[in-house]
Amino acid sequence: MTKISILIPTYNNENYISSCLESVINQTYKNIEILIINDCSTDNTQKILKEFAKKDKRIKIITNNKNYGYGKSLNIGIKSSKGDYIQIVESDDFIEPEMSEILLNQALKHNTDIIKSDFYIIKKNKKNKSKNHTNYPINQNINTTTNPELYLLKPSVWSFLFKKEFLIKNNIIFNETEGASFQDTSFQFKCLYFAQNIRLIENQLYNYNLDNPNSSINNDKKAFAIINEFTTINNFFDNKNNEQTPFKLLFELKAYLWNLKRINKKYKKNFLTKIKDIFNSYDTSSFFKSKKIPLKYKIKLFAIKYCSNFLINLLMIYNF
Repeated sequence: MTKISILIPTYNNENYISSCLESVINQTYKNIEILIINDCSTDNTQKILKEFAKKDKRIKIITNNKNYGYGKSLNIGIKSSKGDYIQIVESDDFIEPEMSEILLNQALKHNTDIIKSDFYIIKKNKKNKSKNHTNYPINQNINTTTNPELYLLKPSVWSFLFKKEFLIKNNIIFNETEGASFQDTSFQFKCLYFAQNIRLIENQLYNYNLDNPNSSINNDKKAFAIINEFTTINNFFDNKNNEQTPFKLLFELKAYLWNLKRINKKYKKNFLTKIKDIFNSYDTSSFFKSKKIPLKYKIKLFAIKYCSNFLINLLMIYNF
């Protein structure tokens, strides 16, 4: 019987870990192993984990001997896993009871390398549909050769089910940069790049919590961490004039613009200067020629590439 390894990296999440684990142990699909990678938590997280492990023998706690961060914790989990498929659940989130079962049934039926559900966004205790799959082909096997727009999917590795054999074959691992610094960005990109069979389903099966104040999405001290992710991506993605390049560049541009809006004002000018240098090092001709790239993003990239110091200051005033 096919086994799923559910990986839960956690660090100081005593306020959320119980609801997360309840949602995992109550999955309708029972042949799962639950690997919790505790990254040296200093609160009551470990105590809570041990209480759950006493009640459910499928739970295995891996305790890091120092604070490694999100990426290395998940690499440890993947290496330790015994399942045929890998599922990731972040410890401040929770999943719908049928998530594992629905994803696995679809993955086996359609022989996917990776399969992805849509999700709910929890903000101010309200549950909203993300509509992350709008404008993408649903319920059919696709890949980035036929549908390069897949690169624009929001980084959300926790909404996927990955065939473990696929990850190992393509040597797909997480960056092991310090902290929880958007390592899902390059991991997801590599998965989309190498996968021959990708399937999106419309079901909202994951609950993504934006209310946790300790989440990396709320940490502007990691202002430049996203650049590390695209350094990794560019090490294997050749920015040549092909069908995929404009979408890769748009994905990178949108990630940088999101980060520019999010980070503290004192970092903005330096960050914009850095991404100007990055885009000036690329051949962006295919981006500007592509009829599939919206005009507003062509204008924004043009402004970044050719902006003077005066324009940089102007962009800061109007927050781009």
